[in-house]
Amino acid sequence: MSGAAQTVLAGLKARYSGSEEGSLWGGGPLTLTDPSRHLRLLAPHQHQERPRLLDRWGATGLAVLRRFANPMRRYDRVARRTLARAKRLEALNETDLATEMLRARARLRSSFDPARTRLGAAEIEALVHLVEAVRRTHGFRPHPEQLIGVQALLEGAIAEMATGEGKTLTAAIAAVVAAWRGRPCHVVTSNDYLAARDAEISGKLFTQCRVSAASVTTETPPDARAAGYGHDIVYTTAQSILADHLRDGLALTGATHPVQVALRAARAGGRAEAGGTVQRGLGQVIVDEADSVLIDEAITPLIISAEKPDPILEGAAETSVALARALQDGRDYRVDHTLRSLDITSVGRKRLMAEARKLGPFWQREDRAEELVRMALYAEHLLLEGQHFVIEEGKVVLVDELTGRLARQRTLSLGMQQVLEARLGLEISPPSEVRARLSFQRYFGRVPRLGGMTGTAREARDEFARAYGLAVVRVPTHRPSRRKTQSLRAYARVAGKNAAIVRDALALADRGRAVLIGLRSVEASAALAEDFAAKAPGREVAVLNAVFDSEEAAIVAQAGQSGRITIATNMAGRGTDIAIDDTVRETGGLHVIIAEVNDFARIDRQLVGRGARQGDPGTVRVYTAQDDELFRRFLPPGLAAFWRGMHRLPPAQSLAARAMIRYAQGRAERLARKQRRGALDAELELEKGTI
Repeated sequence: MSGAAQTVLAGLKARYSGSEEGSLWGGGPLTLTDPSRHLRLLAPHQHQERPRLLDRWGATGLAVLRRFANPMRRYDRVARRTLARAKRLEALNETDLATEMLRARARLRSSFDPARTRLGAAEIEALVHLVEAVRRTHGFRPHPEQLIGVQALLEGAIAEMATGEGKTLTAAIAAVVAAWRGRPCHVVTSNDYLAARDAEISGKLFTQCRVSAASVTTETPPDARAAGYGHDIVYTTAQSILADHLRDGLALTGATHPVQVALRAARAGGRAEAGGTVQRGLGQVIVDEADSVLIDEAITPLIISAEKPDPILEGAAETSVALARALQDGRDYRVDHTLRSLDITSVGRKRLMAEARKLGPFWQREDRAEELVRMALYAEHLLLEGQHFVIEEGKVVLVDELTGRLARQRTLSLGMQQVLEARLGLEISPPSEVRARLSFQRYFGRVPRLGGMTGTAREARDEFARAYGLAVVRVPTHRPSRRKTQSLRAYARVAGKNAAIVRDALALADRGRAVLIGLRSVEASAALAEDFAAKAPGREVAVLNAVFDSEEAAIVAQAGQSGRITIATNMAGRGTDIAIDDTVRETGGLHVIIAEVNDFARIDRQLVGRGARQGDPGTVRVYTAQDDELFRRFLPPGLAAFWRGMHRLPPAQSLAARAMIRYAQGRAERLARKQRRGALDAELELEKGTI
């Protein structure tokens, strides 16, 4: 340590040492950990202004330039040279290999420069040792495409890797290199099950590489979370890492001086809980299913709240539902299903206030009365059971529309939860007081080095560039794809479409194929299951949706068996691996049916990726109906009428349907981007008002 650094450290020690009992350092030499490492835990909690317009343009332009630079040739060259160099390590015994790995780790830690984006010689040398470690722990060497993905992650980019290409191992290799840099590494997965599973799968590799790893999920007890985050590599979810960040922020807010927290952690040998926090800062973050976490859920605020019973508000929720039901659709209010919004007309306002004046003082403020009734109307017309929520044991459980999974840790905010419960006639839960909140986009924007993986990134590459400054690297598949896309089938009504799906799926299953049918909602999956029961009584058809999420592992394990038909919502599109048996492979592989086109093409591609993985055969077919939700919400009336006329010309039906899908999905994407930008601006304005 230089003389200047010692002087600064001595000053900090003197400043934050009170009496001997309250001293952060106590006495004696500094033999534990360097406090500068633990000051990193403060960085993510610093207030950040939104970058100015020119700065945002510059970051976006840089990411676009990186796209045109296309590092694929460099990545491929490094990957193949790495595999060749790793062969020299095969002759080493375990002791010699461990010694070599420790030396490579020390060189990387001493030479790592956070400001450098490209991998240096020490990091490439670390990759060489990781290849041999994988061979010894997994019994095979990583293929070049996986090492291409590793480089993209470590250099701060989004690696688009097709499903079945080994993203779990790719993330594990990148995580080890990141940990060898001496900085915390977090691997963010889409749910608790995958976080625990991936940490366990890669456990032998981590042990071989002398790094520690753990998973931190919603099931991790509060008193064990700090220990979990103390590992070199932490597998977790976006919800868990952000929730713990917000709790740490509350602890820091209550501290006499936040720097004391970091110094106390250093004094305790790096145990963050010594300062009342559980995390130890951010270094490298690797996000699996990056488009879902960084784009689709980007504007969702995670809120830390505490129950604050309010009998007046609970009673107001019931009253607002009664007032809303007294209003007439079209005259007193108008619902826009495309934008999922509604407006109360001037006539409706007059009728509402006429009724409100008959009530108590709480209802005499016009803005308050209108806001509560607007929420009640939204709950009545735009929150649909089976699509946006389900009821479990008398409680409302929200459904994540994009994944189809139950979001049990999530609730509606600002009184909407209580209004929805009143509308459903359920017991009204106590309102909550917001103590801290932050969106995923703003949180992940604070990460020093962010990388991600997904099978569907190219559609969102412009938003990755604009929001995070991340370029998308399209990684080639290890084996050529054998997937065959069959011609689209278009129908006038959902009933006709479902009848065709039932007929075709039964015929394929009878020939030995396995069939996976994807739909958007619990309601739609249940309706199709009833159609199967009516057409083929006694035929077993598995249903995988948010209602049966506890049976997911068992259903997925059997979905690739000969003759099996599985109906699934979008929860089957991510993080699941459907293994097919030999009979299915010989008869053409898994057949994927898109029975309901999603708002975003990325979600459809996730479902398509369940079949024809790793060189296996497979087929996919899309079925559409003119009254599918996508078209009802996003096709203008004139265009929808034109399409209906096209059904008189059968040869043009498929062509017209494809055009309508592209138009409707494009409009949905543009609207979603606009809403995300608006929500981010609103969050920044809200934060300004609290500073």
